[in-house]
Amino acid sequence: MRAHAETPPAESPALSDAEDMLTSRGPTPEQQPCDPVEALDQLNIELGKLREAGSDSALYRAHALQPQLFDDAHKKSFLHTENYVVKAAADRMVAYWEARAELFGEEGMLRPMDKSGALKDEDALALDRGVIQLLPQKDLDGHALIFYDPSRHDTKSCYSNESMLRVIWYIMHVAMEDPATRDNGFVLIVYPKQCTPEQIDRDIIAKGSAIIGSVMPLPWRGFHICHPCSSYNKYFPLVKMLSPTEIKDNIAVHFGTDEHVLQCMASYSLPADRLPKELGGMEELEYSKWISDRKEAEGEDALRVPTPPPARAEPESADEVMEDAPTSPQGSVTVSSTAARAGTAKASSGVAARSGTAKASSGVAARSGTASLRSGTASPRSSNASPASSSPSATAPSPPAAPKSSSAAGKTRRPGRKGDARMHRAVTVKIENADKSLVEALQDGGFNFDGLNEKGRPHHEVFDQDGVSLMQRKNQLLRRIRVEKKKKKEESEAKGDD
Repeated sequence: MRAHAETPPAESPALSDAEDMLTSRGPTPEQQPCDPVEALDQLNIELGKLREAGSDSALYRAHALQPQLFDDAHKKSFLHTENYVVKAAADRMVAYWEARAELFGEEGMLRPMDKSGALKDEDALALDRGVIQLLPQKDLDGHALIFYDPSRHDTKSCYSNESMLRVIWYIMHVAMEDPATRDNGFVLIVYPKQCTPEQIDRDIIAKGSAIIGSVMPLPWRGFHICHPCSSYNKYFPLVKMLSPTEIKDNIAVHFGTDEHVLQCMASYSLPADRLPKELGGMEELEYSKWISDRKEAEGEDALRVPTPPPARAEPESADEVMEDAPTSPQGSVTVSSTAARAGTAKASSGVAARSGTAKASSGVAARSGTASLRSGTASPRSSNASPASSSPSATAPSPPAAPKSSSAAGKTRRPGRKGDARMHRAVTVKIENADKSLVEALQDGGFNFDGLNEKGRPHHEVFDQDGVSLMQRKNQLLRRIRVEKKKKKEESEAKGDD
């Protein structure tokens, strides 16, 4: 059964949030696949040409510091993703590294792409939401399944869009741990049925699509949008524009009842026993357990920032830059060893990608062989089909009401306010000890949390003595730290003016 359902044309929506958005950088007709036996040598030559042309990309900066990350397995992953079209593989490597440098910084891009290296303390708040998840089972064709549910996005939380993009990056690297997934690729399933207009963030859609489709060395094999929400016509044109060529013309959009959608998905080798219950399937998503298992597998210091690697002298020539590096345990094909995906693009506020060098001002940009999309250039489509009726979404249990306690002055005490001495101490501890986690800083400040050490229990279900969840406390602490740092910066600038 064919489930693809594009909607008829309508007026173009404003896309001002993505003036320069990334379109597919797929191979042009004149680019032919290379013999796999010769592909690696040809890729080294192509990357060497970029270096000789004066490219100052993150790829070459990373290679100068950590050449062992650029082993054959790392390079072959890009060749495989681009079907051994050498130029396209080189462009993807370049884009990967530039995006990695932008998201994680010059030091962070060299760290392992596990939670200890890739994610910061504040990113844990975004990770805990479970907006993007790797499903336990694959489809019948052996493709990994990535499940994206924008209704889990917390618009009131203090985590940034950059945090959510780093989480997307991390989840993709977890998928790449499996050799079969690196070979067969993945299928993306989007479930926006329960989301509100505020949860549809164009910035995350644009940059997240670029990461998934045009940066990661992982083949994208299928794309399903199940139960589009009322804001479908606002985001679908953007999603389609940012999908690779081989995907954008085959996006399957599934409307109707749960039973009908399940029948459609089954025709794509996605039976109900592989799909989450949110879609009417049989798979129970135990995300908190998955987080706990990842933490155990990666070590208890999962959100600590390791010491950056020592610098290495600049290479003397392009030959030195692109010569094969010895295979290392830090090889880029596992989640704990992915500091080698290249990029020559520069972006001020978006994930940038282009052949050679790209620049994006407020979105995701692609140059050199790709169309540059600006505000209003997309033709949206409006749907005549009615989305399926809503069903209750899985929500976190409501925390108990915070008990009121009177201070000496008879005023109601509001935990976490400016006058809370515990939060003052926690802020001081965290600022003076950057390696401490947010939870440790809160505990050192005097907060006690019941159930914190229970395995698999998410932080939004852990409460302190005042009935405030641990997630809320971490949000409060992050806000206070930002305010404190801003205050100190302003005071320092004021002294400088004097």
